[in-house]
Amino acid sequence: MAILVLGGAGYIGSHTVDRLVNTGSDVVVVDNLSTGHQSAVSEGARFYEGDVRDQEFMETVFNDEAIDAVIHFAAFSIVPESMKTPLKYFDNNVGGLITLLEVMKKHNVDKLIFSSSAATYGEPTRVPIEEPDRQMPTNPYGGESKLMMEKSCGGVIKLMVLSLSLFVTLTLLGGLSRMVVWVKITTQKLI
Repeated sequence: MAILVLGGAGYIGSHTVDRLVNTGSDVVVVDNLSTGHQSAVSEGARFYEGDVRDQEFMETVFNDEAIDAVIHFAAFSIVPESMKTPLKYFDNNVGGLITLLEVMKKHNVDKLIFSSSAATYGEPTRVPIEEPDRQMPTNPYGGESKLMMEKSCGGVIKLMVLSLSLFVTLTLLGGLSRMVVWVKITTQKLI
């Protein structure tokens, strides 16, 4: 059975793919390459160029591959751009997730790791932010579209959803090594 990594040609996604491949997982990557790079994808993973919003394309991937679990990094994430073109963010982030959930349901895939954002909390009232803290979004990317995505995961289909919130950029505090550890622990639970 394969793990599908959406957005697997981006920075976080490609490092996740590398770690999964290096631990012996069967990995499939879907990325539309709007911000990712195919050259960043491990040669040990199978790559499909396409958009998570394209249901026919996603059906093809799920039909061709034995997908058992999905890791979702396929969201637009540039805050200033989200302020100028909020509908682009809702279309890709929320619309793409809804398409994914429909395809997952049709193919009886019930494992999803969703990469959320600390931006769902808006301006923090304390640091560090803790998961039960109040979510008060302040922009279309983080707050609004990512928070809607979180709610879609919980409310649309009964899925095992593990929420990952990156509270600092990966370059701060050695975050990439923390991400790799998280991926190792989480994927062991999935497989």
